[in-house]
Amino acid sequence: MLRLTAAAAMLLWSVAAAAQPSFDCAKASTVVERAICADAKLAQLDREMATAYDTLWGRLTGPARDHLAQDQLRWLANRTTACTGIAEDVARCVRQRYVSRIATLQAESEGPYPFVSEQALVRSGKVRTTRYEIDASYPQFDGPNVDFSAVNKAFATAAQKGADDAVPGNDGGGPGIDQIWTYLQSFQLFRPAPSSVSVATTFYIFTGGAHGSSGVTATLVDLRTGRSVAPADVFVAGSAWKRTITEIAKADLKRQFVERPGFPETLEPATFDKLMDDPGRYLFKADALEIIFNQYDVAAYVMGRYAVDIPYSRLTNLIRKDGPLGR
Repeated sequence: MLRLTAAAAMLLWSVAAAAQPSFDCAKASTVVERAICADAKLAQLDREMATAYDTLWGRLTGPARDHLAQDQLRWLANRTTACTGIAEDVARCVRQRYVSRIATLQAESEGPYPFVSEQALVRSGKVRTTRYEIDASYPQFDGPNVDFSAVNKAFATAAQKGADDAVPGNDGGGPGIDQIWTYLQSFQLFRPAPSSVSVATTFYIFTGGAHGSSGVTATLVDLRTGRSVAPADVFVAGSAWKRTITEIAKADLKRQFVERPGFPETLEPATFDKLMDDPGRYLFKADALEIIFNQYDVAAYVMGRYAVDIPYSRLTNLIRKDGPLGR
């Protein structure tokens, strides 16, 4: 019996140790901190985030280190402001933020520090019987030697538009209708090359009806010029890059349609070529190009989002050596 008790005690100690975040739970003083201490998975994410931050901070000096420290403080403040409500809402909000932050910190470690900070629109209110909640984060490029004003304006404008769309007009909801309109937006960074950063912006909006609308849009930013660049800037001019990618994406979707039926007519040349003209569909990740097909693009809403990953090894001869993905 004593042996069993000791074993049980060791097991309980191991579970408690595994659930410990990067901070002392005995000193947890906020709703967010208490939520993290109460959830082993959130505690693990907190440790992973702290490790990613410490690793990046340790390799930086001077203005880059100062920028990272200020951005981390801003991120923590945004997390506290946004993650409120019932326990399930707090946990969801914290989890989403940690996943994005970990990916961002890791991407920022893969090459020269890109000086990207998180900005956020967090507010709530009520118009007649309709409440609204807005939690939208977006990137701001703060590189000291390049003018990023145009790309920063585009990110800020898109976030503001989504937030504005989720605020009801003065007749919002109508009498007797109790709704919560919502706009959620987050972003994740990828580092396809030392001189470029890819931003994947994920959004969800609900303004009444049967369900909301969600999606992901991609932006590739050239750190050398401060501009967002189109897929055509990545590939060799005059090459068959678009035809090659289109054929790969179409064949992959046909295979996915076997288990997750889509709209066959969207694969017809004229329709599919038009889909592939959208630059926001091309997400240049670290090791592969992801082609994004959001809800309704190629299938019914209930089928969700489709993605086609194309390893860069299949595109080697098509990528410009002096372009944003050049190494």
